Amino acid sequence: MPRIKALTTGSIPSFLDMVLNIAESDTSSSLANQDSWIAQMKAKNTGKLAMYGDDTWLKLFPNTFDRADGTSSFFVSDYTDVDHNVTRHVPSELLNDDWNVMIMHYLGLDHIGHKSGSSRAHRSDGISINMVPKQQEMDEVVKHIYAAFQSMRALKNSLLVLCGDHGMTDGGNHGGSAPGETSPAMVFVSPKLKAVTRGANCPTHPRRDLEYYDLIEQSDIAPTLAGLLGFPVPLNNLGVFIPQLLPIFKNGEQSLIRCWRLRSHTSEDDQMELLYRNALELANIVKETFPHEIYTAENSVPNCKPPSTTTDELACLWATAASSLKERPWSVKASQAPLLKVS
Repeated sequence: MPRIKALTTGSIPSFLDMVLNIAESDTSSSLANQDSWIAQMKAKNTGKLAMYGDDTWLKLFPNTFDRADGTSSFFVSDYTDVDHNVTRHVPSELLNDDWNVMIMHYLGLDHIGHKSGSSRAHRSDGISINMVPKQQEMDEVVKHIYAAFQSMRALKNSLLVLCGDHGMTDGGNHGGSAPGETSPAMVFVSPKLKAVTRGANCPTHPRRDLEYYDLIEQSDIAPTLAGLLGFPVPLNNLGVFIPQLLPIFKNGEQSLIRCWRLRSHTSEDDQMELLYRNALELANIVKETFPHEIYTAENSVPNCKPPSTTTDELACLWATAASSLKERPWSVKASQAPLLKVS
C-alpha cells in the first residue's frame, strides 16, 4: 500500500501507512479523498477506469473503477491463478475503446520471491527455478499489449508504464532499504516514444548495485503522467517530471493521449510550462512548510544574499525563476489557476 500511494499521489508514505499495510481488513487508509493521478483521470471523464489484480487498489480507491477483478495478495503459495486472473481480461480490454486507464497489478513474481527467493540455488546459475518462466510469461503479456498499440487505431496514442512497486532481496523479502528492495525497474512503452528516445544497450551491466540506466524516484511518476496525459499535477506531489521524456514536447507530441488544449507557442515554451507547473506545486508545499519572505516577493528579482540554509537557497532560486518567467502568459495562468478539488 505505501508504494502504491507514492506511485499514484507523488507523496511520501508515512509510518502509519506502513502499519496499516499489515492489516488486510483495514479500510481507513483509503486514498479516495487524496489527490492522485487516478482521481485526476477520473475527473477528466474521458473514459472508464479498469483494474485487474492486487485488490489493494480497490481498498485504496473505493468506488473508483468502472470494471475490476481483484485478487488477494496474501495467498503467497499461488503464483499462477493470481496472474491468469489478470491476463484473461487483457484481450477483451484491448478491444474495448471506452477506457482511459487500465491497471494490471500482477502478483506472481512477488509470491515466487516470498515462497522460494529470487536467487536461491535451485538451479546451477543461482536463480529461483520459478522466476525465469514467470518473467517470460510477463514478457509475452507486454508483447501482446505493444502489438495492439501498433496495430489498433484506438490504441495508437496509448502509453504502457511497466514497473514494480518494490524489489526484493535474494531471499525474496522486501520492506527494508537494501538496493535489491528499493530498486525496481520501470519502462515507459509507446510507439510514439521511438522518435524521441536514443535507445539503450540491453542487456547491460550495472554501474553499481542495480543501477543499470537512469535513476528516478517513485514519486516522479505522478507528475510525469500529468505532463504526458494532460491533467494537473496532483496536490501534495513531491516528484518531478522525468527529464528524459522532455524531448516528447520538441517532437510536437504535447500529449500522448490527446492535445489537451490548442497551443500557439513553441516547443520550448511547452517544456518550460510543464516544468513551471510542476515547480509551482512543489513551491506551494515548501511555502506552507517553510514560510519565507522571499516567497512573497513579486515583480522583481530579490537581492539574494549568500544563503545561510538550504531553505533560504531554495526560496531565492524559486523567486528568481518565477520573476524571470512572469511575462510568459502561461506562468500567470498557472499561478492563478484554481486547484482541482477531488471529492
